[in-house]
Amino acid sequence: MTVEALELKNRRRIYELLSLNPGLHFRELQRQLNMPIGMLDYHLKYLEKNGLIVSKPNTYYTRYYPYERELGEDEKSVLSFLRQEIPRGIIIYLLQNPAAKHRDILSKFRVSGATLSYHLKRMAERGVVKQVRLGRESEFTLTDETRTMNLIIRYRRSFLDKIVDAFTRTWLEKLG
Repeated sequence: MTVEALELKNRRRIYELLSLNPGLHFRELQRQLNMPIGMLDYHLKYLEKNGLIVSKPNTYYTRYYPYERELGEDEKSVLSFLRQEIPRGIIIYLLQNPAAKHRDILSKFRVSGATLSYHLKRMAERGVVKQVRLGRESEFTLTDETRTMNLIIRYRRSFLDKIVDAFTRTWLEKLG
């Protein structure tokens, strides 16, 4: 990491935004920074080449994170899903209702059963959710509830979501 890498105002803005909101994808960075696409692309490549940020491609997006030793691959996977509205809602539901069945989760969301299955399958493949088959049904739980809660609480301001706000408020009241 070089000090010169953050001398330019635009690079500093990108790095600061990612420090507060790890896991943003390119278009969200572009919207929040109101920066031309070519300029953003250039600075992201520069910051990554100089070891200040890392990119992690997933199914549809490449997400960006500040280079931090404390943020491991598991945390990046969880943050990637927390940055998406439907998976975020599923994760919060599973925190409040461990070992939930597919039909129970489906009753709380306005999505088709296939869409819910798609999101649960992706989260299971990435190790965020685990699925236990019980005959014809399955129960879903979070792989690591504590890690997930800590990430939600730590980055709650970056989600801009009433559900996250209500959940963290309730959870923090329980703790203390």
